[in-house]
Amino acid sequence: MTPLSETEKKLGKSKRSGGRGFLAKAVASVSALATLAGGMALGAVAAPAAYAANAPTTSYDRTLGNPTFESAREANGLAKEMNYGAILHAWMWSANTIKAHMDEIADAGYTSIQTVPMSTIKGPEHGMVFTENWYYVYQPSGTGIGNKVIGTEQEIKDMTAEAHKHGIRVIADAVINHFTADWNAIQGEWKDSSRFHTRQEGGCGENGTAINYNNRWQVTHCHLLSLWDLNTENQTVANGMKDYLVRAVADGVDGFRYDAAKHIELPDEFQTHSPYYDTILPNGAQYQYGEVLQGDPGLNAPAYPALFNKYSTNGGGNTGSKYGGLIRAVVQDKNLDAGRVGSLQGDGVRDNQLVTWVESHDTYANTNEYSSQLSAWQIRMGWGIVGSRAGGAPLFFNRPVGSGGSNPRFAERSSLGDAGDDEWKHPEVKWVNKFRNAMEGNAEYLRNCQGNNCLMIERYKTDGNSNNDGVTVVNMDGDKNLAGMDTMLDDGEYVDQVYGGKLTVSGKKITSGSVKSGKVHVFFNASNTPRASLSVTGAKSFKTDTTQVTLNARNVNNARYTTSEGDSGSFTDGQKITIGAKSAVNTQITVKLTGTDADGNQVTASETFTKKDPNAVVSYTAYAKKPAAWNKIYAYVYVDNNAAAGNVIQNAAWPGELMTAESGACDGTADQVYEIPEDIIDQAGDDPIRVIFNNGGAGEIAGNKFPGDSATEDPDDHVDAAGLLIDGSYVWDGNITSGTWEEASCLAVTVDSVKINPSGTINLDLANGATTQLTATVAPASAANKPVKWTSSNEKVAVVKNGVVQGLAKGTATITASVGGKSDSVTVNVTGEAPVVHDTTIYYPASNFGANSTYLHYRIGTGTWTTAPGVKMEAACDGYVKYTIEGTEGGQIEFVFNNGAGNWDNNGKKNYTASGANVIVENGTVGSVAPCVTVVPVSSVAISGGNFELKEGATKQLSATVSPSNATNRSVSWKSSNTSVATVDASGKVTAVAAGSATITATAGGKSASVKVTVSKDEPVVVPVQSVAVSGTGVSGGRATINVGAGLNLAATVSPSNATDRTVTWST
Repeated sequence: MTPLSETEKKLGKSKRSGGRGFLAKAVASVSALATLAGGMALGAVAAPAAYAANAPTTSYDRTLGNPTFESAREANGLAKEMNYGAILHAWMWSANTIKAHMDEIADAGYTSIQTVPMSTIKGPEHGMVFTENWYYVYQPSGTGIGNKVIGTEQEIKDMTAEAHKHGIRVIADAVINHFTADWNAIQGEWKDSSRFHTRQEGGCGENGTAINYNNRWQVTHCHLLSLWDLNTENQTVANGMKDYLVRAVADGVDGFRYDAAKHIELPDEFQTHSPYYDTILPNGAQYQYGEVLQGDPGLNAPAYPALFNKYSTNGGGNTGSKYGGLIRAVVQDKNLDAGRVGSLQGDGVRDNQLVTWVESHDTYANTNEYSSQLSAWQIRMGWGIVGSRAGGAPLFFNRPVGSGGSNPRFAERSSLGDAGDDEWKHPEVKWVNKFRNAMEGNAEYLRNCQGNNCLMIERYKTDGNSNNDGVTVVNMDGDKNLAGMDTMLDDGEYVDQVYGGKLTVSGKKITSGSVKSGKVHVFFNASNTPRASLSVTGAKSFKTDTTQVTLNARNVNNARYTTSEGDSGSFTDGQKITIGAKSAVNTQITVKLTGTDADGNQVTASETFTKKDPNAVVSYTAYAKKPAAWNKIYAYVYVDNNAAAGNVIQNAAWPGELMTAESGACDGTADQVYEIPEDIIDQAGDDPIRVIFNNGGAGEIAGNKFPGDSATEDPDDHVDAAGLLIDGSYVWDGNITSGTWEEASCLAVTVDSVKINPSGTINLDLANGATTQLTATVAPASAANKPVKWTSSNEKVAVVKNGVVQGLAKGTATITASVGGKSDSVTVNVTGEAPVVHDTTIYYPASNFGANSTYLHYRIGTGTWTTAPGVKMEAACDGYVKYTIEGTEGGQIEFVFNNGAGNWDNNGKKNYTASGANVIVENGTVGSVAPCVTVVPVSSVAISGGNFELKEGATKQLSATVSPSNATNRSVSWKSSNTSVATVDASGKVTAVAAGSATITATAGGKSASVKVTVSKDEPVVVPVQSVAVSGTGVSGGRATINVGAGLNLAATVSPSNATDRTVTWST
């Protein structure tokens, strides 16, 4: 979190309350919580993601896994994690140019270099000028490696080898969504129409180029800027692109930036599975991120970095385009308000999964973008912010020589292939990069310094060693004396590496130090030796007898450990030790690490772990009165442990999880209930757990959450701006401005068990609506009214709300009911084909325009709009209104909402578009699952045909009719009363086993019908012999003539041919 101003909060206190030990924390404005956990005080950087076991690891092996590379990286003081270190975007530099500047790039502190695309291209068409010529590198004609701008494949290999000698990694821009618009220029096997989407496939106008960004199908299937859009559902296309990426990695590339990544569908975004990303991403690169520009309705932004991260050893991410726009705005108006710039605005994407910037090549070079108007000075001011932050991997875009600011966008003083201007190695930029590298893994704190035109980005460890801390000060206007300001830095003296000044700290106060107007000052104690670090990682609490923790040591001599259980010894980086065997339950075990750095200074670290009773169930419950001004109320829960944004332990991304309405809850003091998940309690250990109530809106807007950003810190009432402390059961009175958070007077009831009915496996048929009603029985009876949390393991197959399950697509999902730390699950199999959608029901929050004054203005396809203001919507349920549009037949609907009096919700003038049986619009997002389902009970079940008989081994298919036809639970289960006589499968097919009788019962929605089957033995049918005829040589009229001494061959024919006994005996 970041504070609104330096004076608003006094931080760094150590608090204890309610029996839970509070660590010192950096609390600030929680405005950033509107975008996941961005803005929380940040701590240790996350460990690398687990890597796919079957994926190549060539990039990792030759870099972080190579001692020679590691020695070079540490000697140059570069960051270990690519998802953290600064990136130099060597835009339009050739491989030879990059190679020639490698010493300077290393000295400027860049962890990675990003190149232009390396694939075969059509152009450039106009020599090597920039104007109307640069974009040809983003229009591949094939998947060969090397082009006129980057150089030959051998030159690329030489460049990457030189980078690795310096401990630097290389990220290649990769265009994997489209090829050139010139069909005749497409090369080799790629010139195959089946490898591209047709111009009509996406349903876009203007020959497939008029993309409606509200429609994900169009975004992923139409032709961006007329470029030929690859058919990414085609496995052959995926295989060909993977081959290119694997070859690039073999040439020394360590990561990829995927151009137009959001224009490629996610694997299961649509009904047909797309193999593209799962095929191309296991390519051996250690870092992969995508150009996923923010703002499109329906865009699942967090899903992209999750995919990239899955297949990358060093992380993956998205472009932070929103934050870049904000930074450009703040440096233009010189308003660096800490609360304003705190959140990286990832739209649900974690901070360590973002690539941040002041400007990118798109914001600079495209004719409809305007970052080129910023001066080099403004860019440096912005870089002082993004380059010093704990979150994101900051990218510095290198402008062409003499271009931008008051000069033309392209002054043409350098050519494609040349290095740009020298701003990338300006002393302020260079030392911000080195500061960033030195502070890797540190927490951060943002505060303004004597006005919003000055911002301090503090990075600290709170370990008593000033050599581990530092601060960047971006001062846009007016000289400032910093003496007297609060700080998170440890006591000591800090040197300004750019301008040579000093800053001193004592007792968490700056005692001396000043900054100049219009400068970026970087105060930290730079070292020529690699930074030393110690840490202990593992689960903060455990319920087993023992657990393993990992001891980490980088650049540390004489590393040793001791535990409070009496164990000790030396260790090496990554060594695991076992703790817990000598401790009783409910006790703490402390692991301490010591060592020295290269200069002989002591380095220490410690961590405490709690051994818990495996049979104990700890329950924390948050109660609340829903404010009248809020339509819904969410609980955002997180562990306040100074974790890095990517490591925050939370119940869900902001706004958290919807609370459960319960009239008269907690003896009438509340009407909303939320139980803190047990896994959060376990993971928290002794760190505080906090709750922030909100209405689902942006947290930085006043009135959208409690507590607010200006809440007074008070340990006694568990309230401050970081959130409400919860260590038991508490009640919020619903007052947004001055509410109370008090210990609940109602007694907590322990849950013994939860049972779902019906149990076992449930079959749903899409053709019959694929819905069923589940109920959960909670024991004991005193806990029966506790709210049940329903979840689905696969919401693409089936979703659940209040026990009503809705099947969406073929597949299997596990439905779980949880309450009070207990749970039960059933398996749902969804089969069949969904019927054609004839009508579409649209749902919209009644709170926006009123339950009786909300209008829907729409048209089907390209048809005629309704007459404004449209049709009046009617009350639905759970605070929604609805309207059913008949005759849509699965077609797309374009629509907007209004109050009938001139107030409109038109999705930011882009209108909403959707299709399907149900459409729900909330907070600008379009969904497909109805907010509520009307349960229609089953009135009767009938089995056609009545009682019947079968022979052993025979089968008969039964069918059951469920009435009424619109019953919610139409799922039929079949049962035989005697499976030794007859069995029946899930489809109603009866198989006779042995003689006897059995009752076959069909059940749906609590109603049943039965028929009797009688099985008889399969006795053989005897066919009698009707005649026997003898034939042979000399046989006539029943007589045979034979000479003396001669033989005779006779044959007997038995009739009929299917006689049961056809054995023939001969006699004379």
